[in-house]
Amino acid sequence: MKKYYTEKLPKSERITRLVADLYKKMPEIEADRGVLITESYKQTEGEPIITRRAKAFAHILDNIPITIRDEELIVGSATKAPRGCQVFPEYSYEWLEAEFDTVETRIADPFYISEETKNTLHEVYKYWKGKTVCELATSYMDPNALASFKHDMFTPGNYFFNGIGHVTVDYPKVLAKGYLGIIEEAKEARAKLSVADADYAKRSHFLDAVVMSCEAAIRYAKRYSALAAKEAKNTADMKRRAELENISRICDYVPAHGATSFYEALQSFWFVQMLIQIESSGHSISPGRFDQYMYPYFKADLDAGKITREFAQELLECVWVKLNDLNKCRDAVSAEGFAGYSLFQNLIVGGQDIHGQDATNDLSFMCIDATMHVFLPQPSFSIRVWNGSPHDLLIRAAELTRTGIGFPAYYNDEVIIPQLLSRGLTIEEARDYNIIGCVRLRRAAEGGKDGRLARRRVLQYVPSA
Repeated sequence: MKKYYTEKLPKSERITRLVADLYKKMPEIEADRGVLITESYKQTEGEPIITRRAKAFAHILDNIPITIRDEELIVGSATKAPRGCQVFPEYSYEWLEAEFDTVETRIADPFYISEETKNTLHEVYKYWKGKTVCELATSYMDPNALASFKHDMFTPGNYFFNGIGHVTVDYPKVLAKGYLGIIEEAKEARAKLSVADADYAKRSHFLDAVVMSCEAAIRYAKRYSALAAKEAKNTADMKRRAELENISRICDYVPAHGATSFYEALQSFWFVQMLIQIESSGHSISPGRFDQYMYPYFKADLDAGKITREFAQELLECVWVKLNDLNKCRDAVSAEGFAGYSLFQNLIVGGQDIHGQDATNDLSFMCIDATMHVFLPQPSFSIRVWNGSPHDLLIRAAELTRTGIGFPAYYNDEVIIPQLLSRGLTIEEARDYNIIGCVRLRRAAEGGKDGRLARRRVLQYVPSA
């Protein structure tokens, strides 16, 4: 019978201060990404769209301002201001421009926006007239549906004006191989292409874009490495200097390479999560079975005496804080329907492994405690339960429920797995499901020659509103 470490670890004072700093001010809209993507798109007109996207992504990552917040151990922020958000003019802009003077005072999810930012975005938006995804979608809309939309009979705003997300990406692959490993895969695939292939152009442009994007992600992390090293030299606090020097070393190594420690794995995970947000403005970008793919790194460090449980818990909770640093601005109507600045980043623990054995581990308990300690809306924390779930795990989950935070959401393997089998998954795929969003069942991306669903992309939520 498995033994688990169930002792509750104390909440560190660092986490209390990080949470307090995160909520000192109203979230702010920033213009840096909007300026940078516009600069890039102006320079790449006429090139394949996937190439333009990759070049724009690289231009953003190479030039967007970066910051390391006080006391952070996990670094990387999409904005200068805590809980700020960037703008995504390639999707839409007219709704935000119309709300410049009301977005700070609206009832739901207000954002501060400076006059300087307004003026900058007014100039940025001039380029995007007739070029946005929103305008393309409108051009396909039935006239009656469009008229109903304009008269507020319904609104698809949350899915119409911004990015969508609703994915769980292959975090374990980046943790294991790093972006350099993915670059090598893409280059090998590129070398195997033949110009005689009917889809040669499409596939070659895609693989080239993969390489460009991964290389940009590596450079972005190294910018943080350099910043941490600079800040380390400029601080008189010897403890903080050591922390910053370690952060510099870690960001120089991951996500370029595969993680070799729990700390590196957490930092690499965070870069992946944040970069998806910078690229797409999505929501429901869900970490999935976090306790499963992170546990080997934690256990290896613990067994080797390289980490204490207390420090591992603090690092984990630093990630929880960072998940609340991500933000997006929705239109006023959508903001009322999704109030709370939520991004629905669903992280799930427990459940079965692909062999039908219980997959609970020490990290499952630590994730519950992290949610209790940080006590913020993100991640959207969930737990898989079945008749093999350890009693101690269920009790700890129930203790979290009693706090009133609304977490965890409970998902029953004994209902969900048979349902997935009925939809054509193998038993191994069905047992490895995770949750996206907050949540309803639906088919996700098809994968493989036989059309079976892609692993770790099984369940998805689309709010009924």
